Amino acid sequence: MTLPRELLETDVAPNHLPDTDWLNQYLARGEAREPIMLGLGERWGGTPAPLLAALGSASAASHGYQLSMYGLPRLRGVLRDYLRRTHRLEGLDDAYEVAVGWTGTRAVMRDYAELLAARHSGRKGHLSALVVAPSWDYAGILEPSGFRIHYLDPTLTGSWEPTPEMIADTAAGLTGGLDLVVINAQHNPTGISWSPDTVRALVRLAAEHGAAVLVDDAYYGFLDPAGEPTSALLELLTEESAAGLPWLAVRSLGKQFNCNGWAVGAVTGPPGLLDELVNDVRARHTYNHGAFLQNAMADWLTDERAVSEFLAREREEYAEQRTAAVTALTRFGVSRIVAGPAGPYLLYPMPGNRDGDRMAYLEDCAVRAGVLMSDAWPAARLLAPRAGRHVRMYLGRPPEVLTEACVRLSDAGLLG
Repeated sequence: MTLPRELLETDVAPNHLPDTDWLNQYLARGEAREPIMLGLGERWGGTPAPLLAALGSASAASHGYQLSMYGLPRLRGVLRDYLRRTHRLEGLDDAYEVAVGWTGTRAVMRDYAELLAARHSGRKGHLSALVVAPSWDYAGILEPSGFRIHYLDPTLTGSWEPTPEMIADTAAGLTGGLDLVVINAQHNPTGISWSPDTVRALVRLAAEHGAAVLVDDAYYGFLDPAGEPTSALLELLTEESAAGLPWLAVRSLGKQFNCNGWAVGAVTGPPGLLDELVNDVRARHTYNHGAFLQNAMADWLTDERAVSEFLAREREEYAEQRTAAVTALTRFGVSRIVAGPAGPYLLYPMPGNRDGDRMAYLEDCAVRAGVLMSDAWPAARLLAPRAGRHVRMYLGRPPEVLTEACVRLSDAGLLG
């Protein structure tokens, strides 16, 4: 796939990320080779044909104002069934309610942070959240609401997955209390699916401190449901000590079905909290919009066989792509690659002859080789430098393109 150049601006800065500047620098060189976009997950294709076809089936009501802040009622019902089935929540219906997220999971999580901050209005600026490192940009949504972030960093012990023992050690070191625990069990950026014991330990830590929980299931659908991947939602709902805790779970459908631009997903929480979130907090700044997209997603999800077959093919393709990238990197002398099956990324360390400036390395990869990747701390905003040597490669490209990317990096002296 070539770069969709219609997405580039010419007379304004499209964003404040350096990636766009690097991309324009590469294009300005007049290179015959197209840039290879392996950064934040630039997938401009692969949306299921029936899902796209369903866009034409929307009723006139889907194009006007909506009444329900829970999302299109039809999709909400379909989503509830889908979550019950894929997260194995049978018998737990009274413990949760489901809404449609139509603004993307980031915006929903930001509103949840505001809801929690309002509940602790006397302590705003002194709230604390626990996040496992390296991580997606939870700080970008939590810090503006007054949270300080504590990082549990398993890489300090040579591991990439937190263990119950690490969590216990972290709990012992918390002196100022804890207000929120973030659980990203199908972990971005490592692709590791945490064990049920690890997730339970995090839930129990939240219960010990009376802390709220945020479950980020952006990549839950990347694993075969027949293998019963760890469901943080299931562990939370069946952990007795967590009864009564505030919690929210978000699940992306755009990442599952290659339609990130639709910003459609699921939002799950205790009935009372979800009512407050969608009808009070969210209603301050948004209407329920994009109902024609929600209607198409409802059509698609009701065909369980087609959805299952599509996701099975996606898993097979990502496995092939992951193998191609790991094989090519290894051939060029790269070791210490982290490439779990529960996400569309891998991590690899900068070569030993580079200093610790990952941004300078990523700039060289982009401008000299035309291969755009992201930091091990992926974010849609500028972040302060973090320790570590790993960068993140998106795997949503055919095996031959991923191999070409590695060849380009090697030819430019950027691997090994």
